[in-house]
Amino acid sequence: MSQSKSLVLLAMLLIASLIVAACGGAATQAPAAATEAPAAATEAPAAPALKIKVGTNAEYRPFEFVDESGAVVGFDIDLMNAIAKAAGFEAEFVNTRWDGIFVALAQGEFDAVQSAATITDERKQTVNFSDPYFLAGQGLAVKQGSPITGVADVDGKRVGVQLGTTGDIWLSENTGADVQRYDEITLAMQALANGDIDAAFTDAPVLADIIKATPELGLVVLPEVYTSEEYGIAVNKDKADVLEAINRGLAAVKASGEYDAIYEKWFGMKPPQAADQ
Repeated sequence: MSQSKSLVLLAMLLIASLIVAACGGAATQAPAAATEAPAAATEAPAAPALKIKVGTNAEYRPFEFVDESGAVVGFDIDLMNAIAKAAGFEAEFVNTRWDGIFVALAQGEFDAVQSAATITDERKQTVNFSDPYFLAGQGLAVKQGSPITGVADVDGKRVGVQLGTTGDIWLSENTGADVQRYDEITLAMQALANGDIDAAFTDAPVLADIIKATPELGLVVLPEVYTSEEYGIAVNKDKADVLEAINRGLAAVKASGEYDAIYEKWFGMKPPQAADQ
């Protein structure tokens, strides 16, 4: 065999050995790729955030009402959304009638109710309440120029209330008024403007807001406040986790100063000290 042929043969054997080595290398890498796939498959999906269904009667400005776009807005709505963000849950609002709202909550239609609800011993028999978040009192609205100057003047007079509210209960138990009950307080205010009743009785901040928004009604709020009431978020008694999350979020919102900002947005003033207990 000539030297040139030997060199050619040697070169061919070298090339062949490189090809075999390359094929062998590729074959040994395949199992490594296969062992990586199961690791990705075993990653657990992120746990869904707690979702809380919140019942509200959106007929109670400025706490909850339906705006021109059809959205439910108000002080309570902003506060609950802030609480939800702070506590790491999602709030879903359901606009419902006030009459029977606590029964619906107790039966599990909602997880919670936030609707300017006063904390009372009677309501505590069927639902739990969060820590208080608002201090309010009942007030009296009349037409401009009315001879009525306070509740001492309402005996025998037709006074409108929202059915089933603490205003309805207090007025019925403490005066001789001819109590006229309406599904919504806005209906009572319209009846007052029309002359169908002599006064309207409900939470003073609500009366003030309605009159501010509708000056054409010709109504005024009398200066005296007749009760001292604390609002709380009502929670189904079987939802201890919901109550804990709401209280934790409410405490965080108050501590951060966000509560004060929301209050000032809707009422044009800083909250009284007693409301931030």
